[in-house]
Amino acid sequence: MNQKNSRLLTRVEAFFSQSAGSAFLVGGYLRDCILGRTPEDIDLAISSDALITAPALAEFINGHFVVLDSKNHIARIVLPEDYQPASTVKHLDINTIRDDILYDLARRDFTINAMALPIEKANDLVPGATVPELIDPYQGIDAISRRTISAVSPQVFKNDGIRLLRCVRLSQELGFKIDGDTLSLLKENSDCIRGIAGERVREELLRLFKIDNTGDVIIQLDKLGILEGIIPELIPCKTTQQPKEHHWDVFGHSVKCIDAVDYLLRKGNWPYAASDARKIAPWNNHIQNYFEYPVAVDSNRRQILKIAALLHDIAKPDTRTITEDGRIRFYGHPAHGEPITQSILTRLRFSIKETRMAAGMTLHHLRPVQMNQKGQLPTSRAIYRYLRDTGDIAIDTLFLSLADHLAARGPTLEAGFWAEHCRIADMVIGKKEAMEESTKAPSLINGHDLLDNFNLAPGPIIRAILEAVAEAQAVGDITTRGEALKLVGEIIGSKDLPMVDNRDYRQGKGIIKP
Repeated sequence: MNQKNSRLLTRVEAFFSQSAGSAFLVGGYLRDCILGRTPEDIDLAISSDALITAPALAEFINGHFVVLDSKNHIARIVLPEDYQPASTVKHLDINTIRDDILYDLARRDFTINAMALPIEKANDLVPGATVPELIDPYQGIDAISRRTISAVSPQVFKNDGIRLLRCVRLSQELGFKIDGDTLSLLKENSDCIRGIAGERVREELLRLFKIDNTGDVIIQLDKLGILEGIIPELIPCKTTQQPKEHHWDVFGHSVKCIDAVDYLLRKGNWPYAASDARKIAPWNNHIQNYFEYPVAVDSNRRQILKIAALLHDIAKPDTRTITEDGRIRFYGHPAHGEPITQSILTRLRFSIKETRMAAGMTLHHLRPVQMNQKGQLPTSRAIYRYLRDTGDIAIDTLFLSLADHLAARGPTLEAGFWAEHCRIADMVIGKKEAMEESTKAPSLINGHDLLDNFNLAPGPIIRAILEAVAEAQAVGDITTRGEALKLVGEIIGSKDLPMVDNRDYRQGKGIIKP
């Protein structure tokens, strides 16, 4: 038993010792403790109504009460990040026992999760030790020792379709095999994933994309018929062939791209190229920490990047054309893919930020390699525009681009092109901090300066000129107000711009929006 969690459980036990009814540790928490894993949540089954008891428990342990399922009387208590005493647990999930604990266990998903332990015996739980009070009617301990996932009953997936995802995810996460009967049930009931609330699918997907070798899980979900029930937009990708430069079709490439992301982030292997391929790719402690940074409460940048890797070519089937000389092309697929990615993740109830990030990476994933025209390293202006357009996903998009490269070429990776791609990524990362600092400096001129000095008509041209000045300032071409005004004069001298009498705007008859 983790000592930090032990202190939390002692408080939970103290609460139930003062209240009517019984409480049991169940599910994943119990399983993980037996396996010696560090759990992130506690599963409780209680004899009283969870929707009534959980708010009082939340107040007692200084947590936040949330209703998970009002119909089935399931609640959650979320612990704050600075929770004291410190614990590895992020939340407690509490369900209401309808009859008795045996009836509750009979309704659970897998035998490794269908065990219970009275809360007062929680601190007796030690990996490998026998706990006489453990309630184990479906031989969960035996299944754990055999490292096998078995369904509690033939109705397990019909009762709750989210268990389809959970089964495959647990198999990969724990390194357990799925027994033959349960595997058959997965195939027979794959359609049960359809119609499951997006919030629940999102939670399972994020846990899936948190583990290493996610690509293997995606392939298994596809073979079982589960994936198409979650993201049917991927179906055409499986029959869309690519140019000869690509080693896999669109779907295979997208799956390999996920694995390539983990390879680049030092979370997995890449058997298709020289073992030192990632040695020349950008990497340091700052980048490592960057991809572990939270995006939402239960997601980080690595997970969202991997999701973008799966979806970045989602529009290729719709944009596939064959040129007169027989070459396959996918013109505009990043721009077409952005709204499709946004639609998928919105449907699955990903947060606005998560959705924006993944959709943005889909839109911009070709930008890094488009910056080195004619084999030259990108100019400062090209880097500035890339950073301006990608914003807070600039680094993420660079790594998606690198993973895209690896997953396109596979075992036919050309060392020279790969090295050039890595140099571009290094160069952009190296200039990013300096350029961001320059953009924080006060603007040399504003919209009023343009109206006062150049008699321009208010409108989009004002913003365009100011952006050109900001770019020149960011790359160091101009440093003073005089140089900025001179640049504006040169821009105006090269364009046919409308001129107006600005007195109307000085009298409040117009609005200037620089």
